[in-house]
Amino acid sequence: MIYRILGDLEIGPPDAPLPLPSGHRLGVLAILLVNANRRVSTADLLRAVWGGTEVSDTQLHKSVSYLRGLLATIGRRNDLKTRSGYGYELRVKADDLDKLVFEQLVRDADAAAATGRTREEAELLRAALQLWRGPHALAGVPGEPVRREALDLEHRRKRAAVRLFDLELARGRHERVLGELQTVFGYHPTDRRLCEQVMLALYRRGHATQALAAYERHTDALAEETGGRPDAGLRNLRYAVASGDEAAVARYEDRVARQVGAVAPPVVVPRQLPAGLADLVGRDGPLAQVCQRLTRRPRTTPPVVVVTGPGGIGKTTLVVRVAHEVRAEFPDGQLYVDLRGTAADPAESIEVLAQLLRAFGVTELPQTRDERAGLCRSLLADRRVLLVLDDARDEEQVRDLVPGNPACAVLVTARQRLPGIDGAHHVPTLPPLDEQAATELFGRVVRHAGIDPGAEAEATRRVVALCAGLPLALRIAGALRARDPDRSTAELAKRLANQPLDTFVYGDRSVERSIGAGFDRLDPAARRLFLALGLLQLPDIALWTAAAVLDRADAEPADGEPADALLRLARCHMIQPVDGGIRYRLHDLTREYARRRGERDLPEPDRRAIPARAHAALLTLARRAHRAIYGGDVEVVHSTVPDHPVPPAVLADLDDAPLDWYEAERLNLRAAVRHTAELDLTGTCWDLAVSAHEFYSIRGYLDDWYATHMTALEACRRAGDERGEAVVTMILAQPSLVASRGADLPGPDELAWAARVLDRLGDGHGQAIALRALANCLRRRGQFEQALATFARAQRLYEACGDEVGAWQALRYVGQTHLDLGQHDEALRILRKAQESAGTAGWPRLLAQNAYWIGRAHLARGEVDEAERRFRYVLDTVGHVDATGRAYATHGLGDVARLTGDWNEADRHLATASELACQAGDNVLEGRVQLSLAALHRACGAPARTAAALTRAASLFEAHDAAYLRATALSALGQAHAELGRPDEARAAWTTAFGLYTEMGLPEADQVRDRLEGRRTEN
Repeated sequence: MIYRILGDLEIGPPDAPLPLPSGHRLGVLAILLVNANRRVSTADLLRAVWGGTEVSDTQLHKSVSYLRGLLATIGRRNDLKTRSGYGYELRVKADDLDKLVFEQLVRDADAAAATGRTREEAELLRAALQLWRGPHALAGVPGEPVRREALDLEHRRKRAAVRLFDLELARGRHERVLGELQTVFGYHPTDRRLCEQVMLALYRRGHATQALAAYERHTDALAEETGGRPDAGLRNLRYAVASGDEAAVARYEDRVARQVGAVAPPVVVPRQLPAGLADLVGRDGPLAQVCQRLTRRPRTTPPVVVVTGPGGIGKTTLVVRVAHEVRAEFPDGQLYVDLRGTAADPAESIEVLAQLLRAFGVTELPQTRDERAGLCRSLLADRRVLLVLDDARDEEQVRDLVPGNPACAVLVTARQRLPGIDGAHHVPTLPPLDEQAATELFGRVVRHAGIDPGAEAEATRRVVALCAGLPLALRIAGALRARDPDRSTAELAKRLANQPLDTFVYGDRSVERSIGAGFDRLDPAARRLFLALGLLQLPDIALWTAAAVLDRADAEPADGEPADALLRLARCHMIQPVDGGIRYRLHDLTREYARRRGERDLPEPDRRAIPARAHAALLTLARRAHRAIYGGDVEVVHSTVPDHPVPPAVLADLDDAPLDWYEAERLNLRAAVRHTAELDLTGTCWDLAVSAHEFYSIRGYLDDWYATHMTALEACRRAGDERGEAVVTMILAQPSLVASRGADLPGPDELAWAARVLDRLGDGHGQAIALRALANCLRRRGQFEQALATFARAQRLYEACGDEVGAWQALRYVGQTHLDLGQHDEALRILRKAQESAGTAGWPRLLAQNAYWIGRAHLARGEVDEAERRFRYVLDTVGHVDATGRAYATHGLGDVARLTGDWNEADRHLATASELACQAGDNVLEGRVQLSLAALHRACGAPARTAAALTRAASLFEAHDAAYLRATALSALGQAHAELGRPDEARAAWTTAFGLYTEMGLPEADQVRDRLEGRRTEN
């Protein structure tokens, strides 16, 4: 035996132990030996040896390095392992450490007792006790943590000794154990059973006086340590010994013999853990965390670890695996109790206490709960036992079951947190498995039946997706596939998709029953909220959602019914918190359960009214958020759907940060547009879409913009809502969306129709927006004079209805149109006028847009310094928050560098601008940047790169209906091909450019025709 701690700490051969280190090094060695073959974290070592974690880890590393050197002298350097990112572990064989040998001998003795082999039990216990070399483990090692560990070992030795003495005294072998008995009693003079044993042994050996002296020693020790006195039974024994009453002593011995068994009774060591499932996947983190919590030493209280999560998430599977992993740490028993917390008849704690006592062989049970709890704590006082409590209802079920002995541990599963249990550690709520882990779990289940999930990979993927990461659903799906090997995985996927909750049943396992068990525990208000949420298709749930579906918009978040109901659902894991608990979500299968129950249990009027209220509340908030951005209903028109009351606190939060509110509700907005279209709530549908369009533009969510508006457009056409169709059409034609989506968006004819409809309906504001969209469409197509006239009409209508932003935007676009026409002075005048009209409004983003085009006007006039100043203003104002704004500013700075001859700087800026424009989805801007790159490459004498940039630009413009810009790119591309000696490619580019310019009626057509004719002459 190389390592010895049952007495003085020693390492090395018994006849030549190594000199021990001192100070902190000795403490580290002792803690590692006590925890042999267990990882000990760096933090735990620092706390145990240095008294806190404030000490630098370097001190610990130095101690470990020294100990490795010490162990190297006996060839054991590699016993001390470093566990990367965690701590250290001393790995030893079972027969290399006396503590491990002692524990194994005691376990073997328990096994012998269980089968009635009492002689063998006694021999094993004697061998275990002979390993001790003194009264104290780790003698000479200072420190309270080490002492606590030593006391645990000493208690276990005392229990083994008491058991051995019972066996020997029951057989009348008083003389054989008397010396050993007196020694152990000297170590533990307050122990009642040892006092009783030593008094009987001394009396039977004829030493009555010494027996009375043992009683007096016990009395004095009790008075000194606890202030107590011997119990009545021990006092009666003392009187019998003092008076020489042989009959009374014999009666006492008979009573003790019946208690311990005339032949020593077996020591019951319960092993109640269910079989652990082999297919535990995706839970490595929680598994390691719980194991570490249960085995961490030293400790002063028993660890209580609570694993929470919704039904079917795999709580029981995890804790049973943990219990099997750590059972060697609890050699005196592992108990498992199903508390039936989600059943109709949860287990009462008095019944569970009786179950635990019977597990240890107690047949005569106290009547009251308190008495049973006290006896249970006494029974576990000197044992190392793991208690697994599955499916706890609440703290009341668990509190009386927690032992007082820190060597024990408790592992609990529950649907909700149990904060009322002092010192309990709650593992973070188990989430659904990710796709990889879910696929692995399903695959493991079906492989046991000889089925290869990879043979139908796509069908397997669909099945896994339908299970939504719920382990119970995955196991049931795997079992169903394994049960029917002749049916395909594709058939299973089809069944699950059509009837998910009806299909997820196998034997006694059912996803629907698992979710329903949680639902049945809810109070009426929480039930109603849960069923109402099932009628919605919103990914996220917030306070406003609960207030709307419960029709309680007057409730405050801190104490109102909606907030309370949400919290109760979250506590039972019927909904899962996200974003720090401010918002919640329903698991996919839980949502399906809620939908089915809601459609069945809620009255039909409620089934119509609840979604309408919820979506109206969301629309109210979206309208308000849009107004908060610019201070009014600018650049948007609304349906006639009235606002719905919303809790004041929600409105206050929205007003503080409207864009953040949009961000939080982004997925809800998209889902609500789709759902209201399905429910024929057409006015709500299109108003939700258009009320979010400015947010989509600012944040660059162009796919969301397109998808919501196309859904709304179809809903309006289906319902015959002409006004809604006109409004959605004009919003679809906004420049920032057109720059991304291109030619599949409304053109001049559709926009002219929208303007006429809104004019006929008397909606001047809507008509103004439609006309401005139409003017921009004309400008992109090179119809500049028509565009200017249309912008002017739009501006007048904006001014008439008081939309300052719209009027300002129309004026800015007029300035841009003059830039397109080459009228740089006029463009600058108008853009400055626009700047003046917007200068007092406090709209940084709008001011930055106008400043960019002023910079362009200065650049066209050759005023490079002034242009650069404007572009840097744009970069400083919006570049840090807006990728598109940064792209525009960087593009301008690239052109400045190009025109001043700083070609390296120009190349850097333009490359960055191109990448940013691509990321932002602004393909028209990316095309403009390619035109600038082409000009740079031409200046650098790189015709091939010039042609490549122009080809890219022309392609981008063609895809996005920017006819004028496309013609410009093609005209320059023809010249580049001509310079490269590619006459056919040049002719093709010029021919297309000529057709575009001619269609637009622009004078550039003549220049291109001259090039074509000149090229033909040369050929």
